[in-house]
Amino acid sequence: MAAVPPPRGGRGEGERQLQGSYGGSSSSSGGSSICPKWQRLPGPSQRDRRGPTHFVAIRIVSREILRCLQQLQQWFVAKDPLFERCLVPLKRLHTALLLTSIEDSRLNEARVACAEAARSIRAFLGGQEVRLVVSGIGTFGGRVLFARVRTEPPELLEAMHHLLSSSFRRHGFPVVDETGQAWLQGSEAPRQFSAHACFLKVSRAIVHARSDCEKRALRGLQVSEGDLSACRKTFLGAQSCIDFELLAMTGSESDGYYLRMQVEGLPRAKRGAAEHGAADGGNEEDLAEALEAAWAAQPGPDSEQDDRSCGGPEKSRRVSFASDPAAASPNRASSSAQLTSVQPPLPQRPVASCLSLLGADVWPNLTVGDLVRLAAASRDGLALVRSAVGRAKVVLFSVGQSSSSSWEGSCSDWDRRGSDDGDWPVELRCVEVFLSQTGGPEVFAELGFAEDAQEELFGSGLEGLQAAVRQALPACLRAGLEVEVEAVRNICSMSPSVFQTIRAAQPRIVGIEGLAASETLDWISCARHLTSARVLVHAWTDSDVDDAAFFANLLEALPPLVQGLDFQNLGCPLTDFPVALLPEACVAFGTLVLQRDVNGCSARGSMCFGDFVTTFPRFPRHVTIVRASLGTEGHWAFSAQAIADVFRAKFPGLLVLQLELSLRHSAATNDVPFVDLARALVEAGVRVEVTNIRCRAVQYEFLRAALTHAGAAVHLVEDGTEVSCNYPFSHPRYDWPKAPQPLGELQETQLINEFS
Repeated sequence: MAAVPPPRGGRGEGERQLQGSYGGSSSSSGGSSICPKWQRLPGPSQRDRRGPTHFVAIRIVSREILRCLQQLQQWFVAKDPLFERCLVPLKRLHTALLLTSIEDSRLNEARVACAEAARSIRAFLGGQEVRLVVSGIGTFGGRVLFARVRTEPPELLEAMHHLLSSSFRRHGFPVVDETGQAWLQGSEAPRQFSAHACFLKVSRAIVHARSDCEKRALRGLQVSEGDLSACRKTFLGAQSCIDFELLAMTGSESDGYYLRMQVEGLPRAKRGAAEHGAADGGNEEDLAEALEAAWAAQPGPDSEQDDRSCGGPEKSRRVSFASDPAAASPNRASSSAQLTSVQPPLPQRPVASCLSLLGADVWPNLTVGDLVRLAAASRDGLALVRSAVGRAKVVLFSVGQSSSSSWEGSCSDWDRRGSDDGDWPVELRCVEVFLSQTGGPEVFAELGFAEDAQEELFGSGLEGLQAAVRQALPACLRAGLEVEVEAVRNICSMSPSVFQTIRAAQPRIVGIEGLAASETLDWISCARHLTSARVLVHAWTDSDVDDAAFFANLLEALPPLVQGLDFQNLGCPLTDFPVALLPEACVAFGTLVLQRDVNGCSARGSMCFGDFVTTFPRFPRHVTIVRASLGTEGHWAFSAQAIADVFRAKFPGLLVLQLELSLRHSAATNDVPFVDLARALVEAGVRVEVTNIRCRAVQYEFLRAALTHAGAAVHLVEDGTEVSCNYPFSHPRYDWPKAPQPLGELQETQLINEFS
């Protein structure tokens, strides 16, 4: 590796010192640096000073570091509950190398600048691995808490920052100085770089405060020197770095992290197989390789860990019902035997004694991924995991060319279809979520099945279905695992075998999709026998199902305990819906589609708000939860208060309104009354839950903050916890409210009179 440049001096120390540090002359350490001279580049224009929009960062992924910082966050929350509003989600933890401002039209040029800097960094490193060490915490003015980040040797991060700054400024992009408060001018050299990772920000909470009183309380929060004294030099962990990323400050990926614009790799050290399973939590790819090796591992009494092989990420999580095409015949005896064959059960210990081996302070911190590696390490570890984990709650949904791509199956997914080719029967989905959940007696798993493999999966009865589910889970959990089918969605075939299996499973949520009018009779017949069902989802009905008699037959066949009925992506509006037949147990209804468009065309089942006012029926008072999809097809001619009054008049028992919002690219945030609508409903005592927002990235953060300030509960993917998530009522993770109380008769009469 080339010689590492020494730390730079502060601003105003003159060009000679800068050249001495980065030029061709000898540095104070006696070595020559390959870093280029600091160049006097043009400063940012007034247009560029609007604020940073993008940044380059290394993500913190070490479990050791994340757990230590989580404990620090919990300590501050215990000290003052207001600190909970200030916590930075751990899924977004990073150390920034550069802050800049990039216009949308120049994103490709920014990617080029990032790639040029990456080539210089890799040449500078010369194959040496970058290892981050997180040790000690500090504060900015008592309002922002951060963990100190350094490398070994410590100058590596500073050199990376310098090369990134040079490349971006050479392409005309402004760069923020290390304080994050000012743009560097053309004649200015950057200050000495100090890497850090913020995990608590009082300023973040003040921006999202809902009232002036709350803002005043948050402004009073201060981290004292005494709070920091005990952990200023505490070692928090280390990790290897395999890449850095150009990220956008607005929006988020599906994993809760920032939107990735560009990913550039860094050199990786060569490691042996034994090092891949190390528990330092450093390299994310190493952890993934260790998990792949452990996924299918079944340690025997004399087997060695290094002798085990893995079928790869696809084989280990996808289940095939037959090893060759000839075996995939109507006679599935051989494939069923293959599915149900498992390893002989190991001697089981009582759960209490097994947990006591780990200790009460260790077990709650273990994830399912930890358990998989523990089981692969030894036979005792496998016995421990099998005795402790006894049940899997699973949800199943089909994925294919014509099925919805997510569990929500929401109206916002109409133009986001599944792209799987359907050559696999069943697969564990959301693997990262599955592995990151806390290990315990019960685990939760989401599995997708091929759209054209429903007969293959459900045709061998409930035992065959449960065996297929076990095969899709890690091998250490399969033997003796009780499988409970909590939900099944997107069923597009109601054959007798499928019907019998679903009836035997008795899932809590059942959904069909894409049935023709002639097939709905089988669905109605099946619904009568689903006595444990709480939610029924009827999606993607063709336009030939527009007769109110069909809905009447379905309502008369509803199981007695059904709480929610969700119609999604229907080919007709619900103007003639027979609301009088809704049983009193049914308290949730959806999905109303108002002024929603897809790719410039009116969405399926969408109606303008004027038609909703004049033709939509009035629902009984026991319906307290309503789900609606609002879009920007046409102008919203009604005020937010009028829209709120109409909703409350159509649903006099309304307590919760779930909204998914969609803005087409040409729409502006001030063209829609969504924020004021949320405020009007909240002031009327209605809880507003925003389950999805689809718009341009630049609009997302504004709408999210404005809706939160208006009192709505907005689904926040970056928080990554169910406590702050807001799911549709047809989602398995939806938290049903306790004993909802609708409006009284006097309030109902008054509201109807006002609306009239």
